[in-house]
Amino acid sequence: MDFEKFKKINDERPNYGEIEDADVVSFYRNSGCGDGYRIFLKIKEENNSKIIENATFTTTGCGFSITALAMGIEWIKGKSLEEAENITVADIESLFLFPERRKNYPQSAIAAIKKAINDYKKGIKCDYLTKKRVLEKLKINGHLRNENLQQVMLDNEDLSNVDFSGANLQNAFLQSANLENANFEGANLRGAYLNMANLKNANFRNADLRFAKLIGANIEGAIFENAIYDIGTRLDPKQIHIFKVMKKADKGFIELKTV
Repeated sequence: MDFEKFKKINDERPNYGEIEDADVVSFYRNSGCGDGYRIFLKIKEENNSKIIENATFTTTGCGFSITALAMGIEWIKGKSLEEAENITVADIESLFLFPERRKNYPQSAIAAIKKAINDYKKGIKCDYLTKKRVLEKLKINGHLRNENLQQVMLDNEDLSNVDFSGANLQNAFLQSANLENANFEGANLRGAYLNMANLKNANFRNADLRFAKLIGANIEGAIFENAIYDIGTRLDPKQIHIFKVMKKADKGFIELKTV
């Protein structure tokens, strides 16, 4: 494997980010590791064909996920939908060769890209807010109560003291965010990514944390009374004491639905 190229891709993250006026935003969960991918596609008409004018991705995944998605997106840009939906592992590996034990990453990237194309063809419109729009809304209203923030990408943002009560944050990206004193009471955080986030003194009363990830999060003083969890809720071993005040979902793992 070309480690220098791998490092450069992960440092520069080509094709990473959101498209404000995307024609489709598609969410895909890697069933192997639980990481979430979002694919943004901007489509244009050209010579009676639909061409991928622009494409980007976001992910909670590791360096191999980032590399596979970055190269997969690079390969499909400028191609017709028909060409793009026939992308193969060999196409991605023409840009970066993966080690034998990491061939599953380009396969997952391809599955995410094909799902995005299929969503577009089916006319599935994801009701989404980009980071820019969410922060503008927060600035105007002073809160994000009861907002539909599904799949929003707010990693590394300072959101201390923000009121998210009753909001839909399903599959939201909140890794390494500062959420100290934030209010998530009654919020839907199913499948949300809170890894390494600062959750000090945050309020999660009655929140839905099924399949949420809190690995490495600072939960000092956080309130989890009557929050819902299931076997997919991920915590550090030293954090599992919070389950004592939480409520376990009746049927354990519950398949997540996305819009």
